[in-house]
Amino acid sequence: MNDWKKRSVSFSSLIIAIALALSSCSGGSSAPTASSGSTSAATTAQSAAQEPAAAIEDGGILNDLGVLPLVKEPVSVRYMLPVSSNIEDYETNHYTALLEEKSGVDLQIEFLPAVDWIQKLSVMTASGEKLPDLMSVPYLSDLQVYTFGSQGFFLPLNDYIENSSYYLKQAIEEHELEGLMNNFVMADGNIYTLPLYNPELGNEWDHRAWINKTWLETLGLSMPKTTDDFYNVLKAFKEKDPNGNGAADEIPFIGYINGWCGQPQDFILNAFVYKNDAQNYLLAESDGGVSMGAAKDEWREGLEYINKLYSEGLISPLSFTQDRAQLQQVIENEDAQITGGLTNGSMSIYQTDSLRKQDMTHIPPLTGPKGVSWSSRTYQGGNHMVVVTKDVANPELCFRILDLMCDAELSVNSRFGEFEKDWIWATEEDKGKGLYEDMGIPATIHVINNHWGQPQNAEWGDQNAAIRPYKYGIGGMTWGGDPYDSQYMTAQAVPDYIGKAPDKIVLKLIYTPEESDSINEIATTLKTFIDESTVRFITGDMPFSEWDNYVKELDNIGLQAYLETAQKAYGRYTNVQ
Repeated sequence: MNDWKKRSVSFSSLIIAIALALSSCSGGSSAPTASSGSTSAATTAQSAAQEPAAAIEDGGILNDLGVLPLVKEPVSVRYMLPVSSNIEDYETNHYTALLEEKSGVDLQIEFLPAVDWIQKLSVMTASGEKLPDLMSVPYLSDLQVYTFGSQGFFLPLNDYIENSSYYLKQAIEEHELEGLMNNFVMADGNIYTLPLYNPELGNEWDHRAWINKTWLETLGLSMPKTTDDFYNVLKAFKEKDPNGNGAADEIPFIGYINGWCGQPQDFILNAFVYKNDAQNYLLAESDGGVSMGAAKDEWREGLEYINKLYSEGLISPLSFTQDRAQLQQVIENEDAQITGGLTNGSMSIYQTDSLRKQDMTHIPPLTGPKGVSWSSRTYQGGNHMVVVTKDVANPELCFRILDLMCDAELSVNSRFGEFEKDWIWATEEDKGKGLYEDMGIPATIHVINNHWGQPQNAEWGDQNAAIRPYKYGIGGMTWGGDPYDSQYMTAQAVPDYIGKAPDKIVLKLIYTPEESDSINEIATTLKTFIDESTVRFITGDMPFSEWDNYVKELDNIGLQAYLETAQKAYGRYTNVQ
């Protein structure tokens, strides 16, 4: 019997699988954990969710596994996902059309808000609102998935994966990914999500920042190596009119909220203390223990430095209020280049043909006053992505739709768009031109129209399940010769970041049900308080004379209980290293 079919799972086997997996980003920052919802609704939902998958009939509408379309007659399915401003029209989107064509299903697409969508989902579940059949839940944490799943709002998929998957199993076999689904077994032994598995070196080492090389050259400055250098460069950007228009319109450094490593502290703090966003800022100590990075003096020292930059106008206050679209308006300013530097995971924040982007290059990790120079490493074993909800009309069919997303064609199309319009398979002439061939990843994908991060109607921005290993993702892209292609710029940055994490880091922790229940609320409250306080310290809304009170409040929230529980989970991990 496969590990992921079992209702009770050996934690040692899970941790071994995780230890062998590549690390990764979440991309992004961890979002707040789901609210507990109403007890009665959760209890009823859980009772329904625990019904064995094999007992649920499909009504005879399904074709055999591996036969397309999935259904013998048209069926409508409600599908909800967080809306993206980059998607022009989900109804006519190429990925939507391709998924509908292959499945034979009419997708009735509904939306969660782009920002705070998890809070909206929490309200829906707590109020007893009827959920759609399927949902994209991009980058939910293990704790969040466990919370929604164990309360019965997401169906367990173990039996479906065993008995009704075709394309997922095919992808796992083709790409030798045995054990992949172990990464998605929750503390209660259930799998509630199908993943987006798309490991990328640029995502694994993604806490990057970018600087205006044209301004450096204009002012006769070198690339900053230390935090002192960085301060002096930003000060020159502000005071010496590097864009030459005679106006004091330069913004030395800028970021944005709710984005991919988009706030200034995401990059700068690593010159003071290792910033482990994905695991609530936990640090692995040399003696095998874990600690809270955001409670250390080094964190305060980093914030004091960033506050200095902020108070002298070297970091824009917009960094802590504006969203991605607003940042794009600033950095693409038509009248003049006004941006000296920014923090973001990649240059895809700019338009594909942006002239402003041509002034930019990456900044290698800075070295702080105590010689610290880290680069955050992010778990790459896959991300939680899609679920079947408790209110599903036809669970067997809906699982098969998610399974179909793992098909090779759909997996590649979901990132690169329409075949022969947006991309083709790499040709003989492309050999030697792969972005990461020097790192052993062959050139596989030749991109014709690189629309990632831009307004487009070709895919869903990877808010879907997919199995796309290195060679079928960014790692396998060929370079067309454009030095300002955003993926090429990332590939050029990676060598300066890769390998600069501590020897011991907390990448992924799997908690028992009891542990999850004990720290769920604490973890959420801690992260919210840390993130809000970090911005308040930076902007001066909270003076550093309040630091001791801040640390005491961490303890009041439950930091010690959180660390004790995290220590148990980390201990299980380190015992099998």
